[in-house]
Order: sequence, then structure tokens, then C-alpha cells
Amino acid sequence: MTAPPPLLPAVRRHRIVELVTQREYVTVDDIRAATGASLATTHRDLHVLARTGAVTRIRGGATRPPAARGEERLLAACLARVRQALERKDLTTVETALQQALDACTRLRRAS
Repeated sequence: MTAPPPLLPAVRRHRIVELVTQREYVTVDDIRAATGASLATTHRDLHVLARTGAVTRIRGGATRPPAARGEERLLAACLARVRQALERKDLTTVETALQQALDACTRLRRAS
């Protein structure tokens, strides 16, 4: 039985980002199992991804990058719009802004 062909770097790195997105953190062994890459290749991929901000390196693996300040500002702006819309009794805008605020909260929670 022959080994499968090696994955392209972009494909490996995409899989690593997917793993980190699905979990709070991943180990080097998790990444190697998912990509079939060598230890050295896995470390190189993590270095590239950390340099671009896609992951945060930790000893023995990687974790999600810290939440972007933009999400926090978006959340604050959405909540301000909710308050203003409530004063105007504009429930359609309240609903839309609350949904956007919940989406921002979800992204922040995942990133933390």
C-alpha cells in the first residue's frame, strides 16, 4: 500500500486553521495526524500561521489568536444602536442590532 501524496502547504495550513477554529487549542500531534506532515513541517507551518496572525503558538501546539479589537468596537456600537432604537421604539432596528451584537459576542467568545 502506497502513502498518500503530501498535501500542498496551503492545504495543510488551511486544515490547521480549521482545527484551531473547531477547538480551543490543538497539539502538534493533532496537527500531524490531520495533515500527515512531519514534525519539522508542522513547526514550519505553525511559524508561518503565527506570523500572519491566524494562530497563536503555544508550547506543543497552537491556539486561537486573541480577539480583535474590531469585534469589541463592533459589539459596543451594536449595543449603542440598540439603546437608541429602543428610545425611538424602532423594534426592527433593535432586532437587527441585537442579532449583530450576538454574532460579535459569539466571535469574541470563540476567540478567547
